[in-house]
Amino acid sequence: MSTDEIKAKIKKSIATITNISPEEITDSASYKDDLQLDSLTILEIAVDAEYQFRITIPDDELDEIRTVSDTVRVVQQYLSVAVA
Repeated sequence: MSTDEIKAKIKKSIATITNISPEEITDSASYKDDLQLDSLTILEIAVDAEYQFRITIPDDELDEIRTVSDTVRVVQQYLSVAVA
């Protein structure tokens, strides 16, 4: 799966969970600063990514996710582990 496909799925997920327009969600958007999301909503986005991509993200990695790009990077990392 390409980076653009992963990014599109994640942005769609964020838009669904938060009711923020996908056009407003930039790649470098910070969940807390730019999108004004609380930690529970950020966790919901991460759990949805795990479900969509059929991966498991360790709790310590979840703490590192602060932006849309972070989410894409972590998903790519664990997708490649799942395939290997």
